[in-house]
Amino acid sequence: MKRLVYSGPSHSVRIVEEALKGRFDIRAAEDRAESLLPEIERCAVFLDASMKVRLTTETIMNAKRLELVATATTGANHIDREALRRRGIPLLTLQGQTEFLRGLTPAAEHSWLLLMACARRLRGAVADTMRGSWDRQRFPGVMLRGKTLGIIGMGRIGTWMAKYADAFGMKVVGYDPYAGDFPPWAERADLDRLLAVSDFVSVHVHVTEETKGLLGADNIGKMKPGAVLVNTSRGEVIDEEALLHALRSGRIAAAGLDVLADEPDVRRSGLWQYARQSDRVIITPHIGGYCPEAVDRAVAFACGRILEHYGGSAT
Repeated sequence: MKRLVYSGPSHSVRIVEEALKGRFDIRAAEDRAESLLPEIERCAVFLDASMKVRLTTETIMNAKRLELVATATTGANHIDREALRRRGIPLLTLQGQTEFLRGLTPAAEHSWLLLMACARRLRGAVADTMRGSWDRQRFPGVMLRGKTLGIIGMGRIGTWMAKYADAFGMKVVGYDPYAGDFPPWAERADLDRLLAVSDFVSVHVHVTEETKGLLGADNIGKMKPGAVLVNTSRGEVIDEEALLHALRSGRIAAAGLDVLADEPDVRRSGLWQYARQSDRVIITPHIGGYCPEAVDRAVAFACGRILEHYGGSAT
């Protein structure tokens, strides 16, 4: 029987066992991610739903029995794709699984939460109140109705963000050279126009060579003064030093971030260090897509793809 190693939340182990029991010898772990490396080197299939284990070239080359890698995530920048390609090992992610992904909304909901928290200076207001103060004049909010939301990446999450913005009476402009039809209430714009007119900018793109550093110093400098930036895609999409400079200078009013380039080693991040002193930055630990019910559905879907890969049998 082929061995399958699963790295993910403990509540999803039962999903894996129900879907694959009797077809694979299943080994699972959540908090012992690095201890899984020896198991991975002996397994045929690695199923990941945590992004805690980095599949490096060395690990992949040492995993002599490895036949398939599957993730219950859209992103897979923790996996050396080129090393898999050289060995002819398929990588199955959720990227491109449009029909399935359309029903998963946690990442969009979290993005909207960060936008609203920045608009209403929630972090500072809560902290100040917990210190025993009660001074609403210190935390003036921004009314969303009538403001413009610029969405970079009009895929699944970007489209949900456009729906939320429309419900709040906002104008929507979107930039995505690869997207088909936009929602009727969203204006298609080039990146320069989007940055110039948007009171809020929300980023929802995959990390590619084209999108790395997409919002560098030049493009951040084109943003409307006083705008708010939300990023729940990947930290590498933004030049974090340029964003830090824009925050310090006051050109950018606030930032809501669920991702950092150096995650999970946040202490190396200048943005994290700045956020310890300024409530104008809200940072969460890449939790946008992490809701147990959504993770369970994604894991079940990934298990189904593994079975399809093996033609319904893996013994």
